[in-house]
Amino acid sequence: MSVSDWAGSFGNWRSALDELKVFIGPAFKRSEQQLSAGAFIDGLLSGAERKTGWMLAEEAGLARPYRIQSLLGRSSWSADSLCGQVRNYA
Repeated sequence: MSVSDWAGSFGNWRSALDELKVFIGPAFKRSEQQLSAGAFIDGLLSGAERKTGWMLAEEAGLARPYRIQSLLGRSSWSADSLCGQVRNYA
């Protein structure tokens, strides 16, 4: 069961998730990184059985996993800043 199936009773959860993505955006230096982070989050919350780079990319509608892999392995962003922002949001 995916989060989207489970969360059906919570009303407009998708708009709340979109607001969260905007809220954490400043942790990433470039807009491309922000988009990739959003795609990564969507993939993690999807119903995909395995959460590999390829699977997450497919769930996000990407042809290849390079954006996801770049975000996780080569991009420069602040994990401490991101954790602080999520903590403040929660």
